[in-house]
Amino acid sequence: MLSKSFVEDASRGVYSHRFPVFDGSCKDNHEGQENEEAWLVGGASNVGCAVLRQEQFSNSELIELSQQIDPMQDSPLSYYPLTKKGERFPVADSERKPLLVPKPENRKEYLHGILQGISDVECQGFDALGSLSASPPKPCIVWSCGGGAKNDMWLKMRERKIADICGREAGAKVCRAENTEASFGSAILAAATFN
Repeated sequence: MLSKSFVEDASRGVYSHRFPVFDGSCKDNHEGQENEEAWLVGGASNVGCAVLRQEQFSNSELIELSQQIDPMQDSPLSYYPLTKKGERFPVADSERKPLLVPKPENRKEYLHGILQGISDVECQGFDALGSLSASPPKPCIVWSCGGGAKNDMWLKMRERKIADICGREAGAKVCRAENTEASFGSAILAAATFN
């Protein structure tokens, strides 16, 4: 999450990376915001889509089942979808165990529960960053990349879950990143200045 303040807490797996400050000539800078300090704050959870492969979801099954899930409805399942024991963020807990039970016979319901579980951990992460004084305390936009960003239903589910923690009036959005290549990030760094 982009923050105006440095945030770090090893007990919760939270760290900050310096983000470039632009010279103010960029048309996207808002008045009074040029040359402000900026940090990318976050943490790396062990929860993620690798659990989908572990649970033997194929690409075609993910596409087909996702089209059947209503992203505006909560699953009754409450999962913590780790692939193995141990978590780093939003709470560092080497003893945290995966929670993928009860396992319904219906694969659509199972997928719904897993994707919701991943979304819930993402929201817990944003809550953790906000409680540690990230500024702003919640995201207004989340740029998504990787395989999960191809799933429109899941983007909508994540957007709804993030709106729940940010407040619907905040209008938080989850969008597919246009540029996901490492070279794009390198170009931004090369064009930027650090204070």
